[in-house]
Amino acid sequence: MATKTSPKKPAAPELNRAALVDRALLIADVESLEAVTIRRLALDFSVTPMALYWHFKNKDELLAAMGDAFYAELDLTALGDAELSWHERLRAVLELLVSALRRHPGSASLAMPRIMACRPGLELTERTLQLLRDAGFSAQASADIARTALQTALMLVFGMPGGESTVAEDEREAVLAVKRAAVAGLPPEEFPRLVESVDALTSCEDDDAYFGFGVQLFVAGVVAQHGQQQVTARV
Repeated sequence: MATKTSPKKPAAPELNRAALVDRALLIADVESLEAVTIRRLALDFSVTPMALYWHFKNKDELLAAMGDAFYAELDLTALGDAELSWHERLRAVLELLVSALRRHPGSASLAMPRIMACRPGLELTERTLQLLRDAGFSAQASADIARTALQTALMLVFGMPGGESTVAEDEREAVLAVKRAAVAGLPPEEFPRLVESVDALTSCEDDDAYFGFGVQLFVAGVVAQHGQQQVTARV
């Protein structure tokens, strides 16, 4: 699995809100979210921490902006494509979320609390709920499916085999080695399938196939639920 290189200080940093958010996202990807601080950003941009307070009142505001960034440039065109079925559009929603989260997995945890707190997140939610209501789901079921779609996207990114996005990049191989050794050391007569699957559980040979399977599995479940709902309605 490809990993990001360690961040280098910008050659000629331009101190603006967008540049600060981009830098914070990169630091989280390489060093972990805990490494993101106002002081660290100021150091990378060769300014005093006070200079950053013109853009963010505190770290919480910076983290909120990082979470908003996941929704800022989503292309929602597919959600309005009448030639696509409702479940194809639902799949497009999930693929959009996964794609956005994959760009900065180290900060992906910030996306959940911000989806209802920023305009692009609200628009995505509204259009997703509408397509589900149009498909025949109740308001409650639509909300449950939409919520679970985001949770699924987050789970796929967080749970990516070999990803270890919550620890610093230079520590990931060591963490994975410990996990592999723990599974490989299990008694094969008791846990034969775990032992044979150690590589599959701790590495990802094809990132796109991994995410594609997860998205397909979720959508298939929603389609099956829709079919069951139609059968129940006819009884």
